[in-house]
Parts: sequence; C-alpha cells; structure tokens
Amino acid sequence: MATYVRNIQGHPVELSLVEVDPNEVKLDPTNPRIGFSMRQLEEGERNEGACVLLLTSQEDTEALKRSIVASNGVQEPIYLRSDRRVAEGNRRVVALRVAQEEFPGDPRFSTMPAWLIPASTPEHVIQDLLNEIHLGSVRGWAPYERALQMRGLLENGLIEDEIAERYRMTTREVRQQLAAVEFMDRMYFPITSDPTDPEHRTKFSYFLEFHKNGRIQEHSDSIRGLPERFARWVRDGHIDTGARVRRLPKILDSEEATRLLDVVGFDAADEYLAKQNPGEQELYALLERTRVRLSAITVAELVELGRSKERQAIVAMLQKELSGVMDAMERVR
Repeated sequence: MATYVRNIQGHPVELSLVEVDPNEVKLDPTNPRIGFSMRQLEEGERNEGACVLLLTSQEDTEALKRSIVASNGVQEPIYLRSDRRVAEGNRRVVALRVAQEEFPGDPRFSTMPAWLIPASTPEHVIQDLLNEIHLGSVRGWAPYERALQMRGLLENGLIEDEIAERYRMTTREVRQQLAAVEFMDRMYFPITSDPTDPEHRTKFSYFLEFHKNGRIQEHSDSIRGLPERFARWVRDGHIDTGARVRRLPKILDSEEATRLLDVVGFDAADEYLAKQNPGEQELYALLERTRVRLSAITVAELVELGRSKERQAIVAMLQKELSGVMDAMERVR
C-alpha cells in the first residue's frame, strides 16, 4: 500500500493509496454540487439513492463517464474518509458505477484508486484539503460551490479571517460570498420551478454583485423587499447578465423605471431611462465621449493630424455626417 504525507495548511496528513469498488463507498450528501437539493428533502430521504439520482442527472456526469470509458478506467484517485465516505470524487464514483452497468464484468471498471484519509484527521483539515484540490484546478468548484465550501469551513469552526487567508481574499469579500450564497438558498432557489436545475447555480455572480454593489445596498435600505424582488427578476429573466446587475442602481433611482423592470422587463426600464436622459442612450453616450475626447485633443495630436491626410479625411467625414444629421433634423421638424 503506497502512502505519502501531504502538508495541508501546516497539518501533515498521511494518505494511503488503495483500490476500491465504487459500489462499496458512500457518496457525500453535503457535496456542494448537490447540497442544496439534498437539503430540500426530508432528513430520512437524504440517502445514497438521492445522491446517485442528483449526480446522474447532471450532464457533466455523463461526459465524465464517457471519458472514463475512453481512458479504460478512473485514472485519478478520489479521496475517502476513514468511514469510506467520499470526500472528493463523488461524480467519478457515480460515473464508474454507470460504466459498470454498461460493461458488466469488465475489469477496467471494477475498481478505482482512492487516497484514504486517516480517521484522526480533523474535519476542517479535510475541508482545507478539498480547497487545495479545487482552487485553481481543472475540476475546480464553480463560484457558487466554492462559496458553499467557505460556509462549510465557517460551520466547522474557522473564523472569516482564516477563510479569507485560505482563499486569498479579504474578509469583506468572504462575507460577501457567504451573504450571496445565503441569499440564493433562502430567497432564490425556493421560488424556482426546479431548484435542482444546475443552471440556477450559474447565476451566483448576480447575487454576489448584488451584495458587492454599494449603490444597490443603499437602495436596499429604502426600497422595501428589494432582495425578494431581485430574486424574482433573476428567476423571470428580467436580469440575466452581470452587466444588467451593475446597471441596476440607475434603474432603482427611478420609481417608474423600477416599475417597468417589475412588470415588463429590463429593456423597457432601460428604454425609459434613455428617453428621460439622452446620455443613457448608446448613440448619445458615444457622441458625448467623442465630444469630450475632441475637447481634450493635444498639440501633438493636432500636429499629427496636420501631417496626415488619412486622419484629416476621418475628421472631415465626421464633420460631414454631423452636418447632415443637423440638416435632416431641421427638415423633419
């Protein structure tokens, strides 16, 4: 049995490499990829079968199974706690089980390698190990899942400063991550038609931006029920990009624009603002930036302009188009 000592945040852990039957290990119901869905079940229903169903339904599990078949088995060891519960590698376990069903009796899929974690290892050290595995790795946690890992560390006794050090963040950023994942769990997932849909987790950045944006937080103090409304806007597709979240404060500045966002959608609210303030429209915002830039033209640029017929032609065409626009405006008045 091969062993090696891995230093995890200053804590030496002796790992043993073993071969295990995927059907003889236990899946982890707290796995970040399925944790929320598991928590929606009655405690007695949070079992192996539910884990298998949730993990099998994810598209990337099928892709992983195909990769395992092409590679003639699992090549990278999973990590097991001493009670044979999977610490890392739940999807590989499920994917290998599926491969066994497709290729019964095939020795390539009968076992898989696993690093066995000693029973004496504290849970927070195991969580640190998972963080090291997933931070920056090709199979790294998605942002929502990484925030769940942070919450797990907090629940296991670490303080926010320690979590910040492990994730190379500031304490404030950790608090924002924790607030965003709590926001999704408490207000967003419960109002969706299928909280288990992996697509929902990709919207984590919207909820994180909600907490990071100071102007949105100012509006939260004055607009009753703003977090609940924001969750509905995301659910209904009224807010479907990070750019729209960043633009939200300008909409919230206007009662009518906010109403339009509620009942019609983001585009209607944005169009209303543009009509009220031409500077919000793309065309006039571009013209204003051009005007400001021309007003700041330097002597060196003027000399360069005077020496270049190509540059002069561009400026002349701009002048011609502007004159044409003004003439056309007079004719349609």
